[in-house]
Amino acid sequence: MAWAFVAGAVVILALGGWAWAAGDGQGGSGPGQAPGVKGPDIKFVEEEDDEGAGKSTPKNPFGTEGNVSGRKDAVPGYVELSTGLKVPARIFTTRGKRLKIFNLKREAYEYVPVPALTKIEAVVEWERVDKEWRFKEAGNPEKVYTGRSYPARQLAWRLTLRNNHEIMGHILGQPLYAEHNGKVERFILHKRNKGAMGGELKDLLYIKGVEFGADAYNQAVDELKAKAEAAPPKAGAGAAPRGPAT
Repeated sequence: MAWAFVAGAVVILALGGWAWAAGDGQGGSGPGQAPGVKGPDIKFVEEEDDEGAGKSTPKNPFGTEGNVSGRKDAVPGYVELSTGLKVPARIFTTRGKRLKIFNLKREAYEYVPVPALTKIEAVVEWERVDKEWRFKEAGNPEKVYTGRSYPARQLAWRLTLRNNHEIMGHILGQPLYAEHNGKVERFILHKRNKGAMGGELKDLLYIKGVEFGADAYNQAVDELKAKAEAAPPKAGAGAAPRGPAT
């Protein structure tokens, strides 16, 4: 999983990159207005496969020629990592797809469109440091401990819909895309992940949750802005530029 987008989040914020652009259908900020978005006007939109009909070319998850800003089903909100960092963005999944979750109560798969959701929460079913074992020799079923270990974690996911209905279940490797200002990061909702040999559980990052809505988006923006303002200046940075001499 790539985390480059997250690593630069505070820097981007400091440059004023987190406000919605005016005219994007989600609100915006004009002269003299605080950055942020207005109340959501979210519609359930089924993306049709109107590109390359009858061709074998796979569908682009971002829509036409990688243009993510045109996704009508993108929802403002934030993705929260296990580190506590909240990443504000327009959130959507693969074009023309819904989130596929195995409902543990009904023991059946359900398909949920992203705009129908208000919240996604990770529920840790178990986490531990497992030992690495290998077969003693070819053809011998006996296994021996290699002396190495690795962190592992299994997750279930609780989906809360806009009608307050909840679904608890397993999601097997479904992507969520978080886009802002044309930059996209992909996050994977999965059932189980495994860390590097010798690693610890704290090193095994995962998605803690996703919150949808304008209020959630603005909350994440405010938190990132506060972190950027509180961060000490980088070493070697020069003094603030002075105004013109009078």
